[in-house]
Order: sequence, then C-alpha cells, then structure tokens
Amino acid sequence: MCRLLCVSLFLLHFLFASQFENSAAAAFSARQNRNDFEGDQQTSESVSPAPTGTTTASTATSGLLKKCLPCTGVKCVPQIQCPAHVRMESHEKPQICDLPAGKFGYCCQTGQNHTVPRSVSRERRTDFPSFLSPDVLDEARRNFEHLMHGVAQIPVRRGLPDFSHGIVFHSTAKEDLHNFALSNNALEQVFTTQLFSKKEQVPVDDIITNNVPVKFTKTPLAQHCQAPVICRNIRSVYRSHDGTCNNPLPARSHWGAAGQPLERMLPPAYEDGIWNPRVHSTDGTPLLGARKISRILLADIDRPHPKYNLLVMQFGQVLAHDVSQTSTVRLEDGDLVQCCSPGGKVALNPQQSHFACMPISVDPDDEFYSAFGVRCLNLVRLSLVPNPDCQLGYGKQMSKVTHFLDASPVYGSSQEAARELRSFRGGRLRMLNDFGRDLLPLTSDKKSCPSEEAGKSCFKSGDGRTNQIISLITLQILFAREHNRVADILSQINPSASDERIFQEARRIVIAEVQHITYNEFLPIIIGPQQMKRFRLVPQHQGYAHDYSPDINPAITNEFSGAAYRMGHSSVDGKFHIRGEHGHIDEVINIPDVMFNPSRMRKREFYDDMLRTLYSQPMQQIDSSITQGLSRFLFRGDNPFGLDLAAINIQRGRDQGLRTYNDYLELMGARKLKTFDQFPSEIGQKLARVYRTPDDIDLWVGGLLEKAVDGGVVGVTFAEIIADQFARFKHGDRYFYEYDAAINPGAFSPNQLQEIRKATMARLICDNADRLTLQAVPLAAFVRADHPGNQMIGCDDPNLPDMNLNAWRL
Repeated sequence: MCRLLCVSLFLLHFLFASQFENSAAAAFSARQNRNDFEGDQQTSESVSPAPTGTTTASTATSGLLKKCLPCTGVKCVPQIQCPAHVRMESHEKPQICDLPAGKFGYCCQTGQNHTVPRSVSRERRTDFPSFLSPDVLDEARRNFEHLMHGVAQIPVRRGLPDFSHGIVFHSTAKEDLHNFALSNNALEQVFTTQLFSKKEQVPVDDIITNNVPVKFTKTPLAQHCQAPVICRNIRSVYRSHDGTCNNPLPARSHWGAAGQPLERMLPPAYEDGIWNPRVHSTDGTPLLGARKISRILLADIDRPHPKYNLLVMQFGQVLAHDVSQTSTVRLEDGDLVQCCSPGGKVALNPQQSHFACMPISVDPDDEFYSAFGVRCLNLVRLSLVPNPDCQLGYGKQMSKVTHFLDASPVYGSSQEAARELRSFRGGRLRMLNDFGRDLLPLTSDKKSCPSEEAGKSCFKSGDGRTNQIISLITLQILFAREHNRVADILSQINPSASDERIFQEARRIVIAEVQHITYNEFLPIIIGPQQMKRFRLVPQHQGYAHDYSPDINPAITNEFSGAAYRMGHSSVDGKFHIRGEHGHIDEVINIPDVMFNPSRMRKREFYDDMLRTLYSQPMQQIDSSITQGLSRFLFRGDNPFGLDLAAINIQRGRDQGLRTYNDYLELMGARKLKTFDQFPSEIGQKLARVYRTPDDIDLWVGGLLEKAVDGGVVGVTFAEIIADQFARFKHGDRYFYEYDAAINPGAFSPNQLQEIRKATMARLICDNADRLTLQAVPLAAFVRADHPGNQMIGCDDPNLPDMNLNAWRL
C-alpha cells in the first residue's frame, strides 16, 4: 500500500518542477532522468523551509514531511484539472493533497474553470458599457456582409487533395446546412466583439478570461443565441442520439451535445484575444511557416513499436471520430473555400481570398513540393458556434458530433441519422449483403467520396468520414456487425420485444462494450498506468462506480482535439502489409492508395486479411517521425502529390488558438523551458532553426518530442491532456456504463455489468470476422501477435471470454 506523504508547497513545487522538467526536457534524450518524489526516501536535510501562508497543515511524521489533510467539500485532482492555479499568486494556490499512485494534486475549488477572477490586488477593468450601441451593431453587420459577399467564389475541384480534405468535415446535407447557419451566426458575434473591443480598447486579458459582461440578449444578434434544450424525460433509460439531456440540470442539458463548442484547458492564444490566430513569435517577429517546421523537425523514420500493433492506431481513430468532428467555414452556397490558385502555385491575393483562409506557405526550395511548382497548401479556418452565454467573447470551435463516448460512428449523432441507418426489423442496422457477407450499406451521397468513377464503392455509416481509409472501414464494419449480432441474440431470447426495444438495448450494450474496451484495454496503453490511477480512470472489477458529477462538462477540449490526440498521426505506418493465410506478406498497400478508395473491401477475403494485418503489424512509435504517406501524399488520389498532415496539425493548432508547449508544462506544475540548451543538442539545434524562443514551440510539436511515459506510448504532456479528456468522458457522462441507477437511469443490473466486463477487443474480432482467413486472435488484441507472452487463441477456444447475453432476458 502506497505511503502518501505531504510536503510544504515550496517543496511540492520543486518536486513537480523537477519531475516534469525531466519529463519534458531530459525525456527528449534516450535516457530519462526522472526524480519522482518518494516520501520514504526524502530527509529534512534535502529541503528548504516552507514559505509562510501555505495551506498544508496536518500531523508531522518527521521534519517537514506531513500527512496531507483531506480536501473538504472538493476533490483532490491533478494540477492540470485545476487550470485556474496558473493565474494565481503563490499564496493563493490551492491546498495540496494526495492522489493515487503516490502523487500530489490540488484541492480544487475552481474546477475546470480557467477564467477564475484574478486577485483584487491586480487591476481589472470594470467600466465596460452595459449594452452594445446601435452604431457598433450596424458597423459590425456591414463589415460581416461585406466579407461574406466580397470573397472570390473559387470552387475546390473534385479529385484534388483539397477536395478529399474537405470530406473530413462532411456530414449529412441537412446537418451541413444547419452548421453553416450556426457558423455564420457565430462569426457575426465574433466580428461584433472585435469591433467593440477595438472601440472600447478592451485589454486582451479581459477577453480571454470572459471579463466583458456585455450581452447580445437585447440586440438583433440575440436571435443567434442558442435556445435552451427542453428535456421532456430526464429519466430516459436510453441516452439521446444527439447527446442532449445527459446532464440532469436544465441549464446544462446541452453539455456534450452535438453542435456544442469545444472547451479549453487554458485561455486562447488569439493575438487579439478573439479570433485572430497566433502568427507572431514572442519577440514580435513572424512565426515560421508550418510546412517548414514539418520539413525540418518531422522526418519519416521507420520506428516500429516493439509491443503494440496497428489496431491501437485504428481503434484510436474510431474513438476520435466518436467524440469530435469539426467543420470549416464555407462559401455562401455551402461549397468548400479555396485559398490557393489552381495547382497550389500561389496563395490568392487579399482581394480574392476568403476571410477564413489560412493557407500553408511552401518554400521555393522545398525538396518535395518544388518539383510540382507548389507554393501553397489549402487550409481554411474552423467554423465557430455562437457563445452559449450569449455575450461578447472569443470564437469557439464546434463539434458536429456528440462529445460523449457513445459509438456515434455506428449510430450517428442525431435521431434522423439513426433512422437512416436502421432496418426497423429485429432491432438491426441496415447492411449490404455482399455475396453472403455483411458489409456497410453503400451510400448515394455524392459528397462522401472524392471520385465519381464507376466501380468505386463508398460506404455509409453514422459518420461521414467512414471512407477516409480502408482500415477505418474495417472497424466500422466490425461494430455494425456487433450491433446486429447482439440484436439477433436479444431477439431470440426475447421474441415478444419490439424492434425499438431490441435496437435500443443492443445500442446500449455496444456503447458499453466500446467504453469498457477503451478504459480497460486501450487507454492504459496510451497514457500508462500511473495516469490511469491519478485521474481515477481504472475500471472497477466488481460493483458500481460513483464518480459522476453534474459539474463536469464532458466537452472535448481544443488541446485534446487540436494537439494531444493528434499524436496518433505519428503511429501510422506508411504501408499495410497484407499477409496470406500462412503469414507471408502477399500484398503491400500504400496508405494514400486506400484513402477514400474502399473498393478492396468488396474482395471476399480482404476484411479478414485487414483485421489480421491490424493485430499483426506493429504501429509506429509515437515520436517526431511522420510517414511521408501523410506528410507528402495525404489524400493525393490520382495526383502526384497530396497534403502535409504534419503542417496541417501545426497550422490548425494556431487556428484554434492553442497556447504554446511551455504554457502546458506550467499547467502541469513544471518549470517553463528557458533556452534550447535544455534540450538534447540535436533537437535543440533543430528547434532553434524554426522557433525564436522555447515560448514559441507549438503544443503538438513539443508533445511529440517527449519520451513516452512509463507503460504508455505518449509523453507526459499528451498523457495528462488525454487523461483529463477521458476523465471528462467518464465523470461527466451520466450514462457511463459503470454507474448505478442512482446516477444512470439506464443502469445495467449487477449481472449485466459483470457480463459487460468480459468484453474484449479479441472477442469482438472473433465474433464479427468472416472466418475465411482469420481463425485465431492474440489474447491481448492491441499487443503485437508476435510479442512474447501474447498467445494466439482460437476463436472457438472456451478460454476466450464471452459475454452471456442471457443476462438481458426480459
């Protein structure tokens, strides 16, 4: 049993700083020199006296070592989950407390809120006008209309990489139209905020901390404010498709719903505090372009992971699509915006360019793109959603899908989308019977695939990105089959149950399976066991969990979607090695060749072969290496070149107003890095070529450069951001599978919950394979099949755990 000790705030900060500085700076080297604090190894001679004003009183053990006082009325959380501490003076910092795994946290009074008011000792402006003047409103409206009507209507041609990239943001035509209107409404509010801020000389700090209490409610812009969600049955057994009414408090019934804004761990780094992206270094000089940073820092080096397979990468993408889908600003007719001249020869001039253009410049000496005369890669800013508080503030990006882990790629994020996917017989989903095999149904949506070539089949699911890559389609088929498998068994044991009842019960079970596999098998691989314990993410072995709080907003954070969870792009191998029945490589497929080109799935044995490839082939280590399949040929189609995903990630982080890497070190309790000399020599020299100071390093770049945490695959910064997000998914989801009836109206019975706990990725693969070339799986499905100790097990072996659905007999 861990002996948890408490030290003075001074010592605590020193130890946190040492621990995270070692993780963030020394971890870039091959050998990580961590100095984690272990209470029984410290002596009073090794510490300094505690400063006055610290709040850590309790019974002394020896010298300055004291047992922590428990928190009163609040929970003990990791520092990253109490972001307001960054803006506090030392004497204002929260009380320190014990966390699982022998770590320290804060007794956090402010929760997830990063906009806690500053100390009264610091100046804050309070003399804002109490209303928006008609002059400001009229001028802002004219400016907005001019921008909307004054842009060049240059379409993005089908077949180009830009067109394929646009499909990443595609959903149903109705949803796209709705989101287009929402975005325009939000943009008008943002432009009004910018004009008001300029006229009133509002400090940037007041904007980013929501200290401008001026409402839109008594202006024409009030019509753009979203009406509150009315929940007619707050005790519904089944969660809604769109994520509404999850939180039982009426004012929070929209939390986590589709169409709601992304949240933030730290205030945005917009240069005007509102929406202008970060384009300058801390010394005032222009930031280097994203493509040049990609070229210099992120090479294509083959580093297969010694333990984990491509299934980790692919399951991770399914989860990414489950919880987030942004959209970009569009033209008035809903078409994609073009920011570059044909062929990417040059960025459009300001007179032609759309106001949301943020193209990526390409140097004339670029070793790849120069061969094609490309000087511009198209990138359009993410669309926004109106401020939920209906007041002036910074731009908020939107997720078009629910923010919950609710298998929305299988079922959609609206009631209408779900209806289109159902067969309305036996609770089943519609499928394509392809010579006796169930595949996803084909889609008639012309915008879901970039090519209109005959013979190129495109599939339909609950998510518009299904056809993005063939390995993604493989898992989409697997989960759709799992739903129908469960529905068939439920129908057999409950012959009198209605189609609706069977569908909802099967959906509830599949969502629980996804959640259990995520927290039991997948997430520990990503963030390591220490973070699982510290953030209270370890699943129960028996009984119910009681971690739900209506005060936790489950929404995706910009830091998660814009940086930390994009770590998966580093894990992608540039090729799929398709193995024959005897284990020999029969075919090598380049990743770009199977992006939005799913026709291979119609080959009889390909589905099984792809599953076998996913559990056999190693994923790439998560580091500063990105396959050229993503950094040069992304969405190339039939073109000789594609886009650069690494550059897109860097540029997208700036679009989303992400703060720099150093700010997130500080958020975790580490010291900020002051010079490039604190990095290993080679990395420091490369960083110095592309950034003026360590304070300029983009979050995604800095996170990839860290050494993996013990037992995980990402560095400490990404591990903390990802752990925080999955804590939101668990602690802010009333319908999470482990909660009892006092929390979850659709709680599983104790027997049902124990059956859910038998769910494994290995079992899902066996239950839903065609069994043509796949007869066995690795017992630990996310671990390479050739890894020592990971035995292959036959699909019919009784030692492979199997859920008994008789627990759902009515």
